[in-house]
Amino acid sequence: MYPKYQKSNTPAFTFASYFALAAGIFLYCLGIYNADWQLNVKGYYLLCMFLVTITSIVTQKVIRDNAEDKYLKSENPKHRMRNTPAFTGMAIAGLIIGFGMFFIGLFNAPFELNVKGYYIAVMLLIAYSSIGVQKVTRDNAEDKEILENQNLNS
Repeated sequence: MYPKYQKSNTPAFTFASYFALAAGIFLYCLGIYNADWQLNVKGYYLLCMFLVTITSIVTQKVIRDNAEDKYLKSENPKHRMRNTPAFTGMAIAGLIIGFGMFFIGLFNAPFELNVKGYYIAVMLLIAYSSIGVQKVTRDNAEDKEILENQNLNS
């Protein structure tokens, strides 16, 4: 008899990950909405947020895929890698460019230091929580598949 499979994430951690991402995006958008900026400046900061969010998710996925593939390739030399080195590089470059655009724009902006700190903190929350949401989503899908197979075999 095999031991019962333990799920990777608790429901509380799953909720916290999604809540942190939603809260970060809400707070960032609220700050932009209430700012007395021209529309093109608001659009620039929204674009930076979307770029950082999407590339954080893609970078986390690529790094995890590569780590799993490296292990699988050591077990089976014929295993095919899911990501090319070019795609891995583009994912990381996109994240660096997103943060670079954000920090360059913020550095050159005539905002007070507390406003800059607010946007930096919320952007870091968004980036970190988007990585957490991608991890939780993937772990939960893998857990569901493993539990279904375990129930079929028992």
